[in-house]
Amino acid sequence: MTAIRSVPRPTTGVLRLRPTLRGRGFVVGLVDAAGPDTNGFAPRDRVAWRDSGEEFGDLVLREQRDVLGVPRWISDEQVVSYLGPGLIARALVRTRPFGRGDDVRVDSADSLVTEMTAAWARSLGARIVDSAADLAIQDDTRVRRSVLAGHGRLAEAAVEVFQAIRQGVFDDVAPIAGAAPRVAA
Repeated sequence: MTAIRSVPRPTTGVLRLRPTLRGRGFVVGLVDAAGPDTNGFAPRDRVAWRDSGEEFGDLVLREQRDVLGVPRWISDEQVVSYLGPGLIARALVRTRPFGRGDDVRVDSADSLVTEMTAAWARSLGARIVDSAADLAIQDDTRVRRSVLAGHGRLAEAAVEVFQAIRQGVFDDVAPIAGAAPRVAA
């Protein structure tokens, strides 16, 4: 049995969070308490943050700048299934502009990123093809690094991913099973 670690009250700019589900590079949970000078977060707000792989207790502390707000209409399962690869898909679609009706091929070693990028491109009017295409969207580490650079850009990108989820862009992409919050994903 895992001992419950005591987590202190949050200090300036820090949130105390209760993890609920983790997977695909993100953890989703609830704000338990907000330290002084935290803006935009209150107890019981749903949030997500990047998963660093550590084992969690019942509560964890995170800097406010490392936490994203999660809309009520997004489930925990959608966050852990779609947020990480959705951020990459958004960046990939933005790196190679295309027009309505263009034939687009998506190349990624990650099948979920391929599916989500293709779904996003289709929602913007592209035809997804497996062979000769007007344009090839290539998944690479440069694009992935740009997705995770800076909180403001990450928060803006996350809002776009949440909007795409709400609009049904990824309805044909099967969600993954999330892990219990204390188990490394």
